[in-house]
This record gives sequence, C-alpha cells and structure tokens, in this order.
Amino acid sequence: MDIIQLQDVSKTYGNKGILRGVNLAVRAGEFVVLCGESGAGKSTLLNLIGGLERSSGGRIIVDGKEINQMSAKERTDFYRHEVGIIFQGSYLQPQFTLFENITLPGVFAGMPEGERKERAGQLAQMLGISENLKFLPKEVSGGQAERACIARALLLNPKIILADEPTSNLDEANAEIVLQILNLIRVQMGVTIIIASHSRDVIKYATQVVTVAGRTAQSNATSGVGANAA
Repeated sequence: MDIIQLQDVSKTYGNKGILRGVNLAVRAGEFVVLCGESGAGKSTLLNLIGGLERSSGGRIIVDGKEINQMSAKERTDFYRHEVGIIFQGSYLQPQFTLFENITLPGVFAGMPEGERKERAGQLAQMLGISENLKFLPKEVSGGQAERACIARALLLNPKIILADEPTSNLDEANAEIVLQILNLIRVQMGVTIIIASHSRDVIKYATQVVTVAGRTAQSNATSGVGANAA
C-alpha cells in the first residue's frame, strides 16, 4: 500500500524551476533515501512531502489525503499527527531542556501533560537518553541531541518520519547509531522513513533510493518511480 504518492509535482520560485514532473510512490514501512549533492533539490522534495512548502503543480497524496486540497488549518492538524520531522542540525530550542524539547509538539497538539511525560520517558529510555533529559542541548553531545530530535519526532506516534541530513553534524560512530535507530523504528514500529542525504552511508539501509542530480532524478524502486529536477 502506498502511503505517499507524488504525481507530476513541480516547484518553482519565481521564474526559477527547482523540481518538475516528479512522480514518486512510497509504500508504508519503507526506508527511502533522497540522495544527491547540495542544491540538487532533495531538501525541497522532502519539504513538499512534509507540507513545509506548497507545490507549484501536481498532486501530493499522503495517507490517502490530497494535500493541496486541504485548508491551512487542515494541513497543520494533519501533519502534526501524521508526520514527524527531524530538521537538519538537530534544531533544538537552546533555552529548553531535552525533555521540554521532546514534549513541545505535544503542547501544541493539546496532549495532556501526564501523557506527554509518560511518552517522552518511554522514548528517552528506548533511545538511551533518559539520563540527559534535564540538560540543555549545549550540555549534551551531538549524538544525544540527535536522539532527542528523533524522540520529538516520534512523540505523537506519526506514521511517517522525514529527516533532512540527520547525520551531517555527527562523527562516523554516532551517525551509524542514529541510522540504526531510525531503521529499528521502521522495523519494530512500522514507521515509514524518508531521509534526504548526500551521504552514501545512508543508502545501505534504504529499501528505495531516489537520486537527485542536476536536471534528473531516478529511483531504484521496482514500482517505476521517477522524477525530474531542475
């Protein structure tokens, strides 16, 4: 079953075309890697899937919902519960502890405080950062901060996790740990993982690779995925 479909999707900024004619199908529970050099359009593609940007044309269907037909409020509510996002460079609020950062999406979503605390505690234990929850982001390692980002993305039990260069600021050992964690989440929880990355090390975990390079993009998927990027 396809949890994400992109049909002839394009994205332009003014007169500049960034993506065009993108067709992509992602089955539930896949580990998809959008790879390519910086500036190739992979982050833009990830942002379109995650609702952070609106497409200029085409159809984007996530979990059976056509995104461009939703109102702004409907889109916000939908993405808040369906999709968890791991931003590039951790992107934790520096004035908040790891615990506060992890629970922040629950505050905006109206999750009861007790439920937020319980869920955050469970995720922290699973990710091995229980002892770090009272610390500020600057007081923990990059790997621990990235695990907090994963916990935050999982707080509301999303079906899809989107990650933009999640290992770019990590050393090789911590990068490997983060990728192992994401793959374990996919296998054990059935969460669909989509990562935009220029690192070739990520590909070994992929069930589908979409390569964006120059004006073309190709996938190794047997479902006939293809895309063009400008």
